[in-house]
Amino acid sequence: MPALTSATTPRTTGRSRHLKLTNFSPSSGLFRPPVQKVYLSTDVMLPAAAAFYFPWEVNSVQEGESVRVFGRLVCYQPEESRATLSAQHASKEHNVAVHTMFVEPFNPIIGAQYIVLGEIENTEGVGAMVRARVLNCVDGVNLALLQKAINEQRSFFGEREPPCDDAQAT
Repeated sequence: MPALTSATTPRTTGRSRHLKLTNFSPSSGLFRPPVQKVYLSTDVMLPAAAAFYFPWEVNSVQEGESVRVFGRLVCYQPEESRATLSAQHASKEHNVAVHTMFVEPFNPIIGAQYIVLGEIENTEGVGAMVRARVLNCVDGVNLALLQKAINEQRSFFGEREPPCDDAQAT
């Protein structure tokens, strides 16, 4: 093995002499190049921060808006890249269609709780569908506590926003 003098610095401790490897990855046993900093210009369009919506509110969200939605996975159709999440509210079952092409392949667990982050798109025959960017299994989450946290977050952000007065705007 050739000597790598630029990546090693001798260090002595006690009786033995060790080499400190600055760009050495112990897991792979290989040297890796130094990390390069990447700067994004302000011209880059990133998706808007997604707000939580309840499954029964998704149909009222505008197309293209970023959302976070939760529900129990009741159906997954891999050939169509489509999943259906379901949640109960006021003794009514609400379904949310999810387009899963960007998160495939994934191992669906029917009956497990999921949180989806994505954008709303309107499709014929289905209505509002979430085009998933992130699909997380959160099985075991306390749904009552999650709903309470979403409502608390909404009230907090509502208090932070200044009141919109049309008389002052004109």
